[in-house]
Amino acid sequence: MMNTKVEWDQLVDALRNELQEKGDLIRLLNQQTEILYRSDTSENERLEEQIRVQLRLISRCTQGRELALRQTASRFDLNEDVQSSEVIRSFPEYVHPLLEALFSEVDRLSNRMQERLRQNQGLKERFLFETSSTV
Repeated sequence: MMNTKVEWDQLVDALRNELQEKGDLIRLLNQQTEILYRSDTSENERLEEQIRVQLRLISRCTQGRELALRQTASRFDLNEDVQSSEVIRSFPEYVHPLLEALFSEVDRLSNRMQERLRQNQGLKERFLFETSSTV
């Protein structure tokens, strides 16, 4: 019997880190939406920098989660490019709901993040263009 606790903790930590950083980005994007509606260009520039930093952090967290998943797959003698659901099935059954929920939440927040980035890009084009054309 393998020590699945260590692998489980590593994967859960990687997923939680990614969730935390994606949640922080969504909070920044919510702030940016308010700032864009106020046409506050200087505050938007400040937030843009924070958003860029947060996107880099998220990228590192995503890479960390992918690495943890590959390492865990390898320990279970699975292909490293295996789907998360297959890795989850290799763990004891009592761990499945937690891992499934975390992976599902990462996907949900990823979709929400992309949606908010697109929405804010549209707002930037609209409000910042209006601001520059009225000057």
